[in-house]
Amino acid sequence: MPVYNGELYVREAIESMLNQTFTDFELLVLDDGSTDRTEEIVLSFNDSRIRYHRNASNIGIANNLNIGLAKARGEYIARFDGDDVSLPDRLQVQINFLDTHPDVGLCSTAMQLFGKHSEVWIREHHPEAIKITMLFYSPVLHASSMFRRRLFLDHELTYRQEAFPAEDYELWSRAVKVCKLVNLPDVLYNYRIHDTQVPKTDRKATECIRKIQLEYLASSVPTLPSASVAGFFEQFVDKTPQTTDDVRVMKQQIDTLIQANKQAGFFDNRLLKTKLNRVLAGKVFHFVVSTHHFTWYLLSKLRFRQLVKLVHVINN
Repeated sequence: MPVYNGELYVREAIESMLNQTFTDFELLVLDDGSTDRTEEIVLSFNDSRIRYHRNASNIGIANNLNIGLAKARGEYIARFDGDDVSLPDRLQVQINFLDTHPDVGLCSTAMQLFGKHSEVWIREHHPEAIKITMLFYSPVLHASSMFRRRLFLDHELTYRQEAFPAEDYELWSRAVKVCKLVNLPDVLYNYRIHDTQVPKTDRKATECIRKIQLEYLASSVPTLPSASVAGFFEQFVDKTPQTTDDVRVMKQQIDTLIQANKQAGFFDNRLLKTKLNRVLAGKVFHFVVSTHHFTWYLLSKLRFRQLVKLVHVINN
């Protein structure tokens, strides 16, 4: 559990972990040089399962997490943030899943957001779907993840500080080449939204995420030319079509990747084709609705439900 100046929430976070139905664990609290009452609050707990480590100075979240990886002694490592709440059955459910699925290296759970926002985050469950989602955004909810310690260390799957604030995304993009990743649909984690969190939408974060995506696609489908790797993101993922020609270029990017993947075999080609065409359909639908360009070519890219919705929009 990494924490930095967490005096407002760290007590509640620790209490939620100590109240787990699964009790055979160590709680590594990794204090990244807090200057508030964090240390005092952590040390006020009289529980032998808590191990407290304090850095002399702030070294950054990824470096701090790597200290935890090195110090951990358990079979599994469960991530947990010092401002969140783990529901009582969280550890037991994840341990049961990993114990009964030895081919899976990591599982995370769905999250309930609370604080400034309230919604539920659920990610793709199937490992093959997760590999495809990795092309668009981080497919694993980091704070609720649990993974096999030995597996990650044996394959040098540690965090990279230079990837901050997307250090988790970067790690998953390498881990997925080594093991299966699974997201459980159970909501077992309460994720707090507050003003002091690090944003992941600034320029640095955007550039970092794009670098991760480019490297992930290039290494996953080495048969795809470098120009097509860049084109997939620039002309498809980022693109909002303004003309029918834009849509044709986007479709070409999809077809190029699918064809290259037939040789590489990294992605399930059926799932890849379905996912990419769904994304294209969503972009085309908004284009058609906003421009009233009802050409056969554009309509052929829509899914049945979108066609029905489009008829409703036109009639109203």
